[in-house]
Amino acid sequence: MPKQASEPESMSWDAEEFRALYQAGDFLPNRTKSALGLLMPVDVYVQDPFVAEQNKGVALSAIHVRCEPNLSHGPTSARIAVVDYDADSHKLEPPAQWDARKRRFVLKKDGKAEPISRQHCSEPQFHQVNVWAIIQSVLDMYEATWVLGRSAPWAFEGNRIIVVPHAGYLANAFYDRSSKSIQFYYFDAQGKRVYTCLSHDIIAHETGHAILDGLRPYYLEDSSLQTTAFHEFVADLTAIMTSLLNNELRWEVGKQSGGDLSQDTIVSALAEEFGRYATGRPYLRSAQNPNGIAAVKASHSPYDWSEVLTGAMFDILKGVVAQYMRRELKSGQKVSTRQALSWGVNRFRRIALQPLDYLPPVDVQFGDYARAVLRADEVADALDEHGFRPLMRAAFAARGIECPSEGDELERLRFYAYDIERVSRSRTDAYHFLNENRRQLCLPAEQDISVVNLYQTDKTVMGGARLPREIVVQYAWREDVELKGKEYGALAGQTASLLCGGTLIFDGRGNLLSWMRKQGSGKQEPNKNLRRRYCEEERNKGLQRREQLQGYLKLRVAAGLVGLLEREATGEINTRPPVVATCADDGTLRLRVSPHLRHWAAE
Repeated sequence: MPKQASEPESMSWDAEEFRALYQAGDFLPNRTKSALGLLMPVDVYVQDPFVAEQNKGVALSAIHVRCEPNLSHGPTSARIAVVDYDADSHKLEPPAQWDARKRRFVLKKDGKAEPISRQHCSEPQFHQVNVWAIIQSVLDMYEATWVLGRSAPWAFEGNRIIVVPHAGYLANAFYDRSSKSIQFYYFDAQGKRVYTCLSHDIIAHETGHAILDGLRPYYLEDSSLQTTAFHEFVADLTAIMTSLLNNELRWEVGKQSGGDLSQDTIVSALAEEFGRYATGRPYLRSAQNPNGIAAVKASHSPYDWSEVLTGAMFDILKGVVAQYMRRELKSGQKVSTRQALSWGVNRFRRIALQPLDYLPPVDVQFGDYARAVLRADEVADALDEHGFRPLMRAAFAARGIECPSEGDELERLRFYAYDIERVSRSRTDAYHFLNENRRQLCLPAEQDISVVNLYQTDKTVMGGARLPREIVVQYAWREDVELKGKEYGALAGQTASLLCGGTLIFDGRGNLLSWMRKQGSGKQEPNKNLRRRYCEEERNKGLQRREQLQGYLKLRVAAGLVGLLEREATGEINTRPPVVATCADDGTLRLRVSPHLRHWAAE
C-alpha cells in the first residue's frame, strides 16, 4: 500500500524567514526541501478511482508539491485558483482551508481541523486539493530545467488559471482560454458517480492543453488536422509523463512489465474510468497502438491522428529503456528494472518536451515536431553516445512521419552583422533584426511581421550540466485567403487567414541553432543568384500551404463541422458547432475547435 501523506513536523520559521528560504530552494535537492518544509506531501489519485479499485498498487499516492509562501484557501497558489462552483445546482462548495502553521490544507468539521488526506476522498475538499496538486505538479514538470528551463506562461491576461472541480453534470472536462479556466464535470453511469476531477489522466491532459496554448497560442486555430491533433498529442503525452514521474506508479509499471514497456497496461492506457463509464471502452486512447499516417489518412478525427504521434513517442520511450538496459548489461553492470525505468523516463522527458521551444509558432505538423526532437537532441547531446537518434528516426519513419534534417539550411543564412544581446533585449529590437534580414529569411516585402514571443531559456541535462543559453525569437504574419465557391458553405465570400512565421533559436554567442518556419506566398524583394532561387522555392512552398488550407476548409465544411458564430449562448456549452468561425476585428475569419468538443466528448 502506498505510503500515506504524513503531517510534517511544525517548523519554527516565521513568515519572512520562510519566504527567504523558499527563494533559495531552487538550489536544494528535493530531500532537503521536504525536510525544511518547502515541499509538502499531498494524497492524490495517481490514475483514477476505477484503476485504484482494480489495482491497489496504483491507488492513492503522496506526491510532493511546492509549499509557496502565499498559499491560501481554495486551494489558491501563485498560478492556480480553485473555485468550486456547480453551475447546474448553483452551489458554491466551501473551499479547502489552508493552515499556515501546519503547512497543509485542512478540512474543518465539528470545530476540528484535519489535514486533508486519502481518508477524505469522498469530500469535495479532497477533490479540490487533488486537482490543484496534480495541476501544480504538471506545471512544475514543464518549468524544470530538464524541460523548458523557464516559467510557462498562460495564453490569457493574468497569471492564475481558474480551476472548477465540479462545474456541472456532464461527461466532459475541458480547458477554455476565453474563460481562463479548466472545467471538470461529473456524471452518473452504471449506478456510479464519476468525477473527472479525480482522473489524473484527464487533469494532466487538460493542463497540457493550457500549457501548450501558452507556449504556442496560434495552435488553437484550426489551420490543419495535424495542428489540432498535435494539441491532443501533447496533452496525452503530458498525462503519460507525469504518471511515469511518480515513483510508486513507475515501480508498479516496472513490476508488472519487467522493464519491457511493450507489456505496460497502466500508463499507456489513458482515462480508464472515463472510457469505461462514458464510452463503454476500457480506456479512451492508448499509446500502445500500431497506427501510422496511412492508417488514419481517411479519418477526420484529431484523436485518431494524435495516436500516431503518441504511439511513435511511446515507441521511442520503450527503445530508450531497452537500449539502456542492454548497454548496461553488455558492460557488465547490474541494472535493476527500477533504475532502468528511472533513467529512461528522465532522459525521455528531455527528448520529448524540450523540443517544444523549437517548433514554429503556427500550423505545426507532425514532421515539424519530429525534426524538433532530433535537432534539440543534437544540441543537448552532440555525440549521441547512446545511439538514440537512429532509434528516434526509425520510430518516426515506421509511422510515416517525415523528419528531414535542417541540413545546409542554417549554413545558407548569412545575416547582416548583429548584436545578439540587443536582439534579445525587446520585441522591437528583435523586429529590427528580422526587418534588416528579410532577404535572408525570405520574408515578403509588403508584410508587417510581428514578433509574437521573445524569451531565453536556462536548461540542463541529466547530472545538472547546463546547456547553452537559448534566445528564442518567434515571428508571424497573416495572409488573406479569399473563400470563393459554394464548397465553402456558410464561409463562402469570407476571408480566412494563412498563418505564416518562424522560430529562430540562437545560443548566447549569437550562433543560430535552429530555424523552423511556415512559408508565406507573398512576393519577396529582388535578390541575386542562389538566394533568389532559394526564396522562390520558399514562396512556392507558401503557395502550396495556401492550397492545402483551402482544401482543408472545404473538407471541414463538407463534413458539417464548421459553423459561423456571431455570439455565444450564455450557459449553453453544447450549442456551439465543433469548429467555430468568428470574425476578427480586421474582418478575417478565425477558426477554433470548440473547447467542450475538443477532448472527452464521446464521438
